[in-house]
Amino acid sequence: MSLKTGFATVLKAIRTSRGLTHKNMSGASSRGYMLKLEHGLSSPTVDKLIAISDAMGVSPLTLFTLTLSVESGQPVDTLVQQFKTDVADLEANGALKGLGISSLPDIRAIRATSPRRRAVACPSSQAELCFAE
Repeated sequence: MSLKTGFATVLKAIRTSRGLTHKNMSGASSRGYMLKLEHGLSSPTVDKLIAISDAMGVSPLTLFTLTLSVESGQPVDTLVQQFKTDVADLEANGALKGLGISSLPDIRAIRATSPRRRAVACPSSQAELCFAE
């Protein structure tokens, strides 16, 4: 199976599972172009992939991952794990820093949004810690 055919299969399956018609997709793409995509006669540009995925309420990464799974026969989880491994390797080699991005969460953001917990004494005959919000 080619990527075009795999993408066609995924695109049609998601669109129909969401109850979307070609007319519903008109904000993202013309009916004629959607038919070409769903028949494996064309490949979307990155911009069109994003517009179509937005119209269907899924991530472009989801569309492409499902396409790769259909095309290769590999389970989605295997592809996701490979993605995580690749990103970790790129992070370790500094490639993501060169792009100005990181795969690691911003610790300052986590600390700012996490509620502080403090230990308080609890009346009990046993020693225990109680956490107050």
